[in-house]
Amino acid sequence: MKIAIFGGSFDPVHAEHGNIVRAAQEKLGADKIIVVPAYIPPHKQGKNMAPPADRLEMARLAFAGMRGCEVSAYELNAGGTSYTCRTVAHFAEQYPGAQLYLLVGSDMLKDFYFWREPETILAGAELVVCNREGDKVNFRTEQIRFFARFRKTFKTLEYVGRDISSTKVRVLCAFGEDLRPYLAADVIGHIEAKELYRVGPVREALRYLKPARRKHSLRVALMAAGAAEKYKLSERSVILAAALHDVAKNLDLSAPELAGFTPPADVPAPVLHQYAGAYLAEHTFGVTDEDVLNAIRYHTSGRPSMSTLEKIIYLSDLLEAGRDFPHVDRLRACFARDLNECMYRALKHQRKYLKKQGGPVDPLTARAYEYYSQWMKRGDKTTKGETK
Repeated sequence: MKIAIFGGSFDPVHAEHGNIVRAAQEKLGADKIIVVPAYIPPHKQGKNMAPPADRLEMARLAFAGMRGCEVSAYELNAGGTSYTCRTVAHFAEQYPGAQLYLLVGSDMLKDFYFWREPETILAGAELVVCNREGDKVNFRTEQIRFFARFRKTFKTLEYVGRDISSTKVRVLCAFGEDLRPYLAADVIGHIEAKELYRVGPVREALRYLKPARRKHSLRVALMAAGAAEKYKLSERSVILAAALHDVAKNLDLSAPELAGFTPPADVPAPVLHQYAGAYLAEHTFGVTDEDVLNAIRYHTSGRPSMSTLEKIIYLSDLLEAGRDFPHVDRLRACFARDLNECMYRALKHQRKYLKKQGGPVDPLTARAYEYYSQWMKRGDKTTKGETK
């Protein structure tokens, strides 16, 4: 009997999860696929996930009626941190003599070496890696590395999934976007009924934006949320700051919502909306997180010694997928590598652009550029993983 174990947070379960199950059934000839939602994945401790009961129910709804597939509550019932070595051992005991496979995404392959007791996992199950659109994995190289460590190889599933992630779905949900291309109807119904993945006043604030500006803010949120886990930031805070960063962009300073707002002196007109946006976020939408407010307040100008959240919003605003200017791809690669270096290069680009356009350079931008220029000269590489 061939059994494939498919674990994950499933926060939420999306269409590609179902496609991976179907591919495993077809390509592996698996008699049974066991979907195992994690209670707390080791790499997501402290993350504000949807409640375990809701993730279990969404998985059951998504895989209902899929022959040969069952959803197990094993890790949820066990509680605590969910370690795959324990899960594999559990199902090896439950199905003695069965050939067990462990399904993982190609993005997880590079981290497998650091999982708890990887040798124990491989003693009980054969690793099967699923590729995903956009992932750049050289499987030939990885096989050599894998064999050198474990004296075993891994299987690859001849299926390339669409570039869909649960992070993207959560951002789309926070923005009130159409989820039908990504989720089963029953899963959408459960999310809406429980109001899962809502983020404070995001949907209300988006009403202040014109359609094009709303699409821009969504792209900013998608890029920023993609970096949240790496830098150990609250995804909800990142989405909130991204969604509200341009909330005052289309609002006249005479608007009633800005009646008590006093703009700073000597600020170029294109920069004013960042200060008005922070005021609106605090006084109209009740945002109290000072880091979120500062991310909105300085997303256009930048400033010296920015927090990680401030840098992520500033850079995501400049580099989101809709932007197209010379060397933008280089800056995006730098964003994935080092935030401080990217701040330096982005500010350098902005100063050059503003001077070429004949526009004024905000004094705060000039100070920010000097700050990150000094950082580059020092060669200080100690802040790549900073959280604040």
